[in-house]
Amino acid sequence: MISLKRKTKRLDPIIEQRKSQFDQENALLGSIRGKKAIAISAMKAKQKEYMDGVERLNSERGSANRLMLEALETGLDSIKQEWMNIYEVILKIEREEVEQLEVLSKAHRDLEAIKNLQGKYKDEFAKEEKRRDAKQIDEIASRNFSFKK
Repeated sequence: MISLKRKTKRLDPIIEQRKSQFDQENALLGSIRGKKAIAISAMKAKQKEYMDGVERLNSERGSANRLMLEALETGLDSIKQEWMNIYEVILKIEREEVEQLEVLSKAHRDLEAIKNLQGKYKDEFAKEEKRRDAKQIDEIASRNFSFKK
């Protein structure tokens, strides 16, 4: 009986450690998602810059004065390359996010397993305590009954 109570108490620090680990992994996932949001925002800004450049290039092509045509094309190529670089960064962050989700899932399973084990020990302790209390009540009732005769 005491060993069940002791087992239950021994799991408390393990649960705290697993919860702390889960919280750290969750915070890391939040930071990865924050980096992803920033990268997506930067990619959208580059996309807008590229589309504005294409519009300007098309208007330059339609004009009689085409002095800036080559410079605009070179600038658009540069913007497009930056846009693609940001896209590659986003893909890398998404892979990191998937990996972190797996780590977080494992940490959650570990935490739940320890909590379930502690719950099992508590249930066994409660059953044992009820059985012991019932036995004591039976003994008291038996003594009272034997004294009345």
